[in-house]
This record gives sequence, structure tokens and C-alpha cells, in this order.
Amino acid sequence: MTKEIKHIPVLSKEVLEYLAPKRDGVYIDATLGGGGHTESIVSCLGKRGRIIAIDRDRFAIETAKRRLGKYGDKIVYVQANFSDLDEILEKVKIKKVDGVLFDLGVSSYQLKSPERGFSFNKRYNAFLDMRMDTSQELRAFDVVNEYPEKRLREILYKLGEEPFARRIARQIVSARKAKPIRTTRQLLEIISRSIPAYYRFRRKSHWATNVFRAIRMEVNQELPSIKRALPLAIRALEKKGRLVVISFHSLEDRIVKKTFREMSFPQDNKPVVKILTKKPIRPSPEEVSMNPRSESAKLRAVEKL
Repeated sequence: MTKEIKHIPVLSKEVLEYLAPKRDGVYIDATLGGGGHTESIVSCLGKRGRIIAIDRDRFAIETAKRRLGKYGDKIVYVQANFSDLDEILEKVKIKKVDGVLFDLGVSSYQLKSPERGFSFNKRYNAFLDMRMDTSQELRAFDVVNEYPEKRLREILYKLGEEPFARRIARQIVSARKAKPIRTTRQLLEIISRSIPAYYRFRRKSHWATNVFRAIRMEVNQELPSIKRALPLAIRALEKKGRLVVISFHSLEDRIVKKTFREMSFPQDNKPVVKILTKKPIRPSPEEVSMNPRSESAKLRAVEKL
């Protein structure tokens, strides 16, 4: 089992500013991860305050329980996909909440756990897994070795926005004919020989980022989960309750922005929410310096009317 990893929550100060926790409020952290945001929220709560901490990853929950044990029953842990938010609330017998937080994407815990297969760090040679919920069947191995070339190309292009999606998909299919592509290192080698040398050296981020992200998003069906979860979260809010979402990628942010706009300016009905962030909130240069992972973060927030 991977050792416990220190988690630095992104935009922590801004999350509290826009979530504005009440001492006796009930809150949802839909993406528990390393538990940093959960801890900052629960530390604002009084004796009657509660936070429902959700994660698909059993390891994340087990680790957070150990780390946040001092808060006792103020934190209710639920292993589930946040797209099932309505069922989760029914299970914990809560009808309405005062605020919900989503911190989207892969967590630092998952990236820094080599055996999970999320990382493209060449020092690791992990099995191609990438499941946030290790009980689900579909793995990165299955996507890479079984998807038809056309579907692979579409995933790399649409989810990864990878300009060399066609070349990479073709090379993956060619390589797997000789032997299954089992490890992250094998996949890295295929990507490397599929793209021009200048692309590897001129990119600001790692040249395998797009491909690994696309496969991870397909394995975990991340975008459909977000599309379903956001309206459910807004529906669960009390009047003046707040929803705060941190995204790290343009595809995620696009869904958040569209959902907020549609629910604040509906065509046929009264507005459901008020947008609190006319433009997304970005991390300060100081935060990016301390936590480079925060650089692409965008925070958006709404208040229930």
C-alpha cells in the first residue's frame, strides 16, 4: 500500500470565501481526495455541523478517515460516484444541504500512487489501470488493447485534445498486434515514437499529458458524471446554499460554465441560481509557486435562489 501523501488543497482560501460555511450547516465535499478541503470546511463547523465526504476511491476514504479521525462524526464518509448524489443523500437521510464542493479531476493521491497507473512518470512502470473505483471492470488496459482504432483516435482527440491523436492511435493498434500493451512505460514509448521531437521539447506540460488524461477520463467516464452531478447538487441546496466547483481542464470548465449559465438564465422558468463568479477565480502566483498543480485551476460558484 502506498504511503500517506501530504495533500495541498487548491484554492483553499477561495473555497471557504465562496462556500461561506455556517457553524451548524450541512455540507458536501463531493471529491474527498486527500481530505484537504474537507478538513478546511469541517474546521469551520460547530457541534451540529456536518460534512458528507464522497469519493469513488476506497483508498482515499481509508486514508482520510485516519487523517481526519479527530473530527469524529462531523464527517460522514461515502464511497460512491458523485453522479449518484441523489441516492447518496437518500442513503444518509439528508434532504437539503447548505453547500457543495467539487474539486474535479485526478487527485494528487492517485497521481503519486505508482501502482494505480495514473502517472506518466517514466520512473514508474505500472500496470495500465487508472480506475478511481478499483471495483469497476473497465481499465486503461482494456481501452488501450481492445478499443477500435477509430474510437481510440476520437477519445484522444476529443478528451485529450491531442493534435497527434491519429498517429498515436495507429501506433497503439500496431503495437498491440505484437503483444498486449500492459504498462505505463510501454504506452509512453509508443506515444514518444508517434510524435515529432519538437513537440516533446517545446510543450509546457509533459508530452504524454493529453493521452493519459484522455484514457483516464474515458475509463472513469468523468465528463458524463459531471454533467449529471451538477444539477443534482443545485437541486440539493437550501435557499442561499452555495455550489463551488474547481476544474482543471477546459472540457470540465465548459460543462460547469454551461450548467451555471443555463440555471441562472433559463428560457422558460425563473432563475434557479445566481452566479457569484462572473469570471473564474484563478490561483495567485504565490499559490502556483508553492503548488504547481494549481496553475490550471478555475473556481466557479453559484448561490441557490
